[in-house]
Amino acid sequence: MFLVWRWIFNPNVGLINSFLDTLGLIGTVRPDWLGDPFLVKPAIILMGICTAMGGTNMILFLAGLQGIDPTLYEAAEIDGAGPWAKFRNITWPQLRPTTFFILTTNLIGGFQMFDQAFVMTNGGPEGSTTTIVYYIYQEMFQFQRMGYAAAIAIVLFFIILLVTLLNGWVSRRSAA
Repeated sequence: MFLVWRWIFNPNVGLINSFLDTLGLIGTVRPDWLGDPFLVKPAIILMGICTAMGGTNMILFLAGLQGIDPTLYEAAEIDGAGPWAKFRNITWPQLRPTTFFILTTNLIGGFQMFDQAFVMTNGGPEGSTTTIVYYIYQEMFQFQRMGYAAAIAIVLFFIILLVTLLNGWVSRRSAA
């Protein structure tokens, strides 16, 4: 999948530059999405958003929507609630557990991002896409500093634990 995205961001034959060229938005200098330190992060973010939009998250939200009791919508309709009021007062609160799960797993996935940086940019131009897991990989396998890499991994574990607990606390407080 990441090799396809590398092709999409290719400065010479990539899909994005070809599309921008068709619109007349590119001059003689074609943007190097994965080679420019200022463009590589937005390119990786765009790829992450596009890959996260579908797939597992969408299936989880659809399952959450199917779990909402239809009588809640019927009662709201009898009370005269419009579409926005039904969404705000029924749909969104009923999807809170699903949203908490998706947010937590995506936050953990964001902290553990390795393959994007490794396959697409190999750490990026001037280290601009070196993530913490990629840094652990470098320390472990390139520089052979096993203890240091293990210490960073333990710190990463506690950061993820803290963020997950904070996310759970915020989710419970907003439910009350």
